[in-house]
Amino acid sequence: MKTKILITVLFFTGVFNIINAQETIKTLGVDGFPEATDTGDIYYKDVNNYFTNFLGEWLYDDGTTYFKVTFIKMERVRMGPTNTYHDKLGCEYLLKINGITMYDTYGANSNINTSSIANHIVGTGVYDYRPNKIDLTYREPPLNGGCHRYASGNLLLEYTPILGSADELIWTRTNNQLYGDTTECNDGTQMDTSEFLIPATMVLVEQ
Repeated sequence: MKTKILITVLFFTGVFNIINAQETIKTLGVDGFPEATDTGDIYYKDVNNYFTNFLGEWLYDDGTTYFKVTFIKMERVRMGPTNTYHDKLGCEYLLKINGITMYDTYGANSNINTSSIANHIVGTGVYDYRPNKIDLTYREPPLNGGCHRYASGNLLLEYTPILGSADELIWTRTNNQLYGDTTECNDGTQMDTSEFLIPATMVLVEQ
């Protein structure tokens, strides 16, 4: 029995190694970024650890707006139905305005391990020539319970080390023009067409 178990383990280990060996590892930000047209088994990996400076908890609080965000490195995420995988930066966040919670994606409301686009702030936009900056796609949760917000945006994060103090993260969002030809969800409910609530520009402090 032990011999059969050992042979089975060795067999599946061998199969795994063969499959793994066929995967092409590409350096994210140097060899490009995942594309829907990619064919074969490709993994765009954060080999140079560009995401490292952005990880952890950051805070903005001006007395009216309280915004806490925790950035997380998501490794080997599959891109749709393809065999292309990539590392990307995701986040959870909490927004309060005048003490009232507007968004909270922590805990049961987590958006990290879901394919929903409703409240995602995620991305892979790192480049070898600017290691302290990253571009992310940007959306905020709908306030009306619809499928998602009609608007979208792009977010530029810039990591700024501060000597003798907590490091800072410069947050700059630009809004895309409204997209699509309808404001209706697939189930017939209306998308949220309101303005974003998270400030477009902030300086967050590392916690």
